Amino acid sequence: MKIFLSLLFSLSMLFAIQRPSLEDFVACFNKNKASVFIYEGMNAFALSENLLAVVKPKNAKLNQYVKYDPFLNLYLVRTEFSLIPKNMYDEQNLSRNDWVGIIDPSRAYIGHLQYLAQDINERDRLDFATKIGQLSTPCCNMLGIALADGSFIGNRYLKHFMKYNDVYWGDIGVDFTSRDGKIYVENVRASGQFLVNDEIISVDDVPTNDLRELNEKILFADRDSTLYFRVLRDNVDTNISVRVSPKELSGFDMIGNEKPKNVVNIVKTQDYRSNLGFSLNKNLVVSRVENNSKAAAAGLMVGDKILRVNNQALTNTASLQQVLMAGNGFDLLVSRSSTKLPIIKKSGPSTGDGEFQFFIRLSK
Repeated sequence: MKIFLSLLFSLSMLFAIQRPSLEDFVACFNKNKASVFIYEGMNAFALSENLLAVVKPKNAKLNQYVKYDPFLNLYLVRTEFSLIPKNMYDEQNLSRNDWVGIIDPSRAYIGHLQYLAQDINERDRLDFATKIGQLSTPCCNMLGIALADGSFIGNRYLKHFMKYNDVYWGDIGVDFTSRDGKIYVENVRASGQFLVNDEIISVDDVPTNDLRELNEKILFADRDSTLYFRVLRDNVDTNISVRVSPKELSGFDMIGNEKPKNVVNIVKTQDYRSNLGFSLNKNLVVSRVENNSKAAAAGLMVGDKILRVNNQALTNTASLQQVLMAGNGFDLLVSRSSTKLPIIKKSGPSTGDGEFQFFIRLSK
């Protein structure tokens, strides 16, 4: 019996995930510290090359911001300077056995995810003492913003938060509950199509058995989009299509009663600047290339128009920011005027438009 228990203990130690050390997260602090700083006296976290999430203290306010979200208690700020965001890892991919921590230069804040919130009226939880800071994996990927009460705001919420310039969370006027592994309508607030005790079978033809995933599918749905439900009502299949509306901003006192007002969008007409060393105007034309930058070394020139990045078509500078935030290496499809290319003598007149397209490789 002792041999068996000894063998069992050895196997459990073999497959256990080793606890990271303070030094691991000090290294993450040094690696990620450019993405975490104090903005006008408040904790701020880089979400993209020019967007900040700023945690609102109880008795303090920012004067200039894009929006204040009372659900998350966060300001969204667009900066006039280039930021260095960290890679955002999906917290939903972690298990209860995976280690996480808050980056700090001198103290260990290390533990596990306790659970992920079922809806926006509660918070994701950690199982260790916390402070306001960047929640990270031992590999230094950002998982979200840790708060001082043992909770955190996960990346899935932050990505939606940064998507809109106004406070928008999806709602269909229905509350759900889980019973015996199935999901039912618990309350109908503002929908004439659902009935209490309708069983939710699928949404957009995807089987539904997870309450959190269902709530977040609605919360994160695009504005004015339509969701298609299959429900079981009195043992009869029923199809329901419902348009997603903005969630009301009232009724969430657990986060605060402040509503966005006197909001000042600090976006200026100046060109977008990338920390790779180039600037673009609203037409995606390069307006500046900084000396000794990665863009200059790659051969990017003023007047070049960026058409695609990593085979993704661009519509504006915001779409470019999303691509640059998501990766480390980039293939830019560039259009350049023939007047900036080496002159080649031709025997006949040109029949082209004077523009040449080619790829430029950039990396962070």
